[in-house]
Amino acid sequence: RQRMIHTVRGEINKKDMGVTLGHEHFNWIEDKLFSTAMYFEKAYDYQYNEKIFHHLMPILEGLKGSGCQTIVEASPPLGGQNLRLLYDLSKESNINIIPCTGINVTKFAYEIFKEGFVDQLSKRWILDFENGLDTIDGICIKPAYIKLLLDDGPLSSVDHAMVRAAAIASNKTGMAIHCHILEACGVEPVLKVIKDMDVPANKFLWAHADREGNLEVILKVINQGYWVGFDMIKEGSHENRRALIDHAIKHNYTDQVLLSQDYDFYEELEGHHPIETCRSLFAQFIPYCIGQGIPKKILEKMITENPANFYDI
Repeated sequence: RQRMIHTVRGEINKKDMGVTLGHEHFNWIEDKLFSTAMYFEKAYDYQYNEKIFHHLMPILEGLKGSGCQTIVEASPPLGGQNLRLLYDLSKESNINIIPCTGINVTKFAYEIFKEGFVDQLSKRWILDFENGLDTIDGICIKPAYIKLLLDDGPLSSVDHAMVRAAAIASNKTGMAIHCHILEACGVEPVLKVIKDMDVPANKFLWAHADREGNLEVILKVINQGYWVGFDMIKEGSHENRRALIDHAIKHNYTDQVLLSQDYDFYEELEGHHPIETCRSLFAQFIPYCIGQGIPKKILEKMITENPANFYDI
């Protein structure tokens, strides 16, 4: 069958993803009551959404003008995933937006419901996929992947449980696991759980592998078949991110890397040049890399073929 990608406007063929930012945020929200009302009750604040919509559209137009065709939105429900806003932005801009499911309960719930936590959480993520996160204008919006945010330090009991739940849901649905791990020392314990749960290696991505840029750990992860995100390519960080791509070329793993910026677009509006900032990967980083001798075709593969392969259900 045709290989499909789930977006907020329904399924698309993976060949139609085009140039993709593999990890961005439109409007991260700390207010848990606001976020959970959108997720559990489908209760959207339309006045709020209209304000955010008008602020974000110029950024999306700037990205589209730079050739961007798809954005992976990495805010899980508890981070303020706003499907109505994403749908409206996608429809107006004609940019594909890929949503996730994931960490949609407070981690404190684990302390109360340890016995059934893994089963109930995995069941919820599976239902998100099977029934959709919401239905808007007759379109059943399914998540394309499972987003996990793990705490720093040793793998906690609740994070261990969440990784197990994600593994069950991934194996059941085919959704990839996109896992926020800021410290390289935190990766191996997570991968042990992933292996023990028999998750295919190509269904797991270590997001923010570029934060510390630990080449030894990155190569160890890659050699086991897993993916890495060089996804914090912000202004001012281009030289060391280019060095990471050089490393990927040298060690032949350019087909296991996703590139992105990890900006919160709405937060960047407070800066002096938000449109330029939010499209800096295209306007600055890629031209810089080409000028430093990185083949254009490798960079193009990292922002087209790679995300299409990773997010393909």
